[in-house]
Amino acid sequence: MSRKALSPVISSLILSAAVIVIGGAVWSYSVGAATSIADGYVNDTLNLSDEVTERFMVEHVDIDAGLDTLSVWVYNYCSQSITVDTYIKDGNIVIGSTLGSIIEKGDTSMITIEIIPRSSNDEVSIKIHSRRQNDTYETFYVP
Repeated sequence: MSRKALSPVISSLILSAAVIVIGGAVWSYSVGAATSIADGYVNDTLNLSDEVTERFMVEHVDIDAGLDTLSVWVYNYCSQSITVDTYIKDGNIVIGSTLGSIIEKGDTSMITIEIIPRSSNDEVSIKIHSRRQNDTYETFYVP
């Protein structure tokens, strides 16, 4: 038997093993990348769904007798709790704000904001901004 016949068989086995190892590494990387992309897509879609279904409104606004504390009742009528920031403006000047008020789903929450004292018949703008980037606005005239 000739020794030349054994050499091509061994080289074929070595090349086959190298192809299998490299192919396995490429397959493993592509599965990991595809899983990561799919997870990101699902999370982004769920976050967008929460953002689109988020609904809240200003139910009522009142000011105390000293005209320096504004109470805003916000109704959350969506299916998840929300975190809102409240800004009170006189024109372009912020005269009061409060950050991070949590309102549970289906609840009406009173948010109390200390403001710069107002005079009777002053107009103030109220902006409620959620952490999911939704806004609602209300205008209040001081009695």
